[in-house]
Amino acid sequence: MTVDAARSPLAAHRAAREGAALFARPDSGLIEVTGAERLVYLNNLSTNKLVDLAPGRAARAFLLVPTKGRVLADFVACEAGAATWLECQGGSAPTVLELLGKYYFGQDVAFADRSAEWRVLALVGPDAAAILAGVAREIPPAEEKTHEETRIGDTAVRALRWSDAGPSGWHLWVPDNAVEPIRRTLVEAGAVPGSEEEWTLLQIESGIAAYGRELGEDGIPLEAPTEDAIDHAKGCYPGQEVIARLHVRGRPARHLKGLRIEGVDPLPAGTVLDAADKAGVATVTASAVSPSLGPVALAYVHRDWCGAGTRLTVDGRDAEVADLPLVPWNEE
Repeated sequence: MTVDAARSPLAAHRAAREGAALFARPDSGLIEVTGAERLVYLNNLSTNKLVDLAPGRAARAFLLVPTKGRVLADFVACEAGAATWLECQGGSAPTVLELLGKYYFGQDVAFADRSAEWRVLALVGPDAAAILAGVAREIPPAEEKTHEETRIGDTAVRALRWSDAGPSGWHLWVPDNAVEPIRRTLVEAGAVPGSEEEWTLLQIESGIAAYGRELGEDGIPLEAPTEDAIDHAKGCYPGQEVIARLHVRGRPARHLKGLRIEGVDPLPAGTVLDAADKAGVATVTASAVSPSLGPVALAYVHRDWCGAGTRLTVDGRDAEVADLPLVPWNEE
């Protein structure tokens, strides 16, 4: 029996909180940006300050709809000295590439989609550092949003110290033809392979807004916990006026919140919940069953009903609004 077949349901969820878990991120794509003006070019288009990004450092940023401030793409920019690499989340790499081309007017910059050449693995949990140090030739970076090239066996990989699941960890950029050997090495070293369902559960418990689910063209990033991707002091970029106005006013129409749900089953994404005095005040974006809390969800809740403890209902079931994270990453 293989390691994957032998594992129990939610074994990787538990490992992410108590040991280490390994997840494939098939929707994460990589774009390589080169040229002397690349950081200025990226900075002028993005929500975060990238112009002075130093080699070995990384920063998350969004590309927005110019007139509405809504999210077109979500990426982590990693400066590597000769190039800036963009790890694009949730299948947004084609959109990023299209937008980079749209604003190109002869600047000293070039961009290429490398998604077919590389795959992204996420290694998360309190034991992730020990596992990675045990199989990699160089000690991986310890500071959040740093990255460096290392080797696992004879394969060069890049380790990005960043986690979008809640528990701390790394994204590993692995050559496409080496994914299975690298995955096997990490599992044999103690990482528990995880499923997409377990990944989603970790994100719900940790209050992580994901592109293509909570973030997209129907929402403004300030409605969710995304401040790490926005620099309010930097210069102009497409959509900046909308973000600046909402930041100063400080009252988004809705907020991403957690829900603790009565019963035993999760609520389907898109479920609309009512308050006692108002219909349709919340919409579920993702839901799962937490081993410690039971059915839980992420939901966008109208600002007038988003206080922790507010009771909502749907089809005779009660749900309670809760602040995020629902479960801190180092507790169960």
